Amino acid sequence: MTIGIVAMALLTVGISATPTSATTSAIGPHEHYLGYVNGKHAHAIIRVVCPGPAGGNRTGTPIEGQPVTVRRVSSGGGDTGSFAHEIWAKFGGDALHVVGFTSYNTAKAIPTALRLPCAGNGTVTFTTCFGTLACASNAKDDVVHVTFANIAL
Repeated sequence: MTIGIVAMALLTVGISATPTSATTSAIGPHEHYLGYVNGKHAHAIIRVVCPGPAGGNRTGTPIEGQPVTVRRVSSGGGDTGSFAHEIWAKFGGDALHVVGFTSYNTAKAIPTALRLPCAGNGTVTFTTCFGTLACASNAKDDVVHVTFANIAL
């Protein structure tokens, strides 16, 4: 994919392509961010293991070593709101197996205890609102659309 196509795609969704920092820095209030799954903010693929016959609503586990990360950007994407110091990556409707970030540019593994669809599409939501933690009314989530790919086929 050429740089021109990537830049055009980012402009189309209204997201700044310029990270404000390439180094690790603490997450704080009033910051914009993008979530990444396997290095991609759009069209990400999560590889899952689903042995056996295909079809139905089967689920499997993600293979090891697939990272999620959060990067600070100058505008667009999610917003930490008035007081957040942590961002959570939530996989679909699973509220148990989440990944928490207190700093930007720190890759963490997708939990292998997750049960994910063997095929199809889903989302990973990067949010400052999780569980019983309060979130600011001006906070905004960043959602990454993903495709699940069964490597056992």
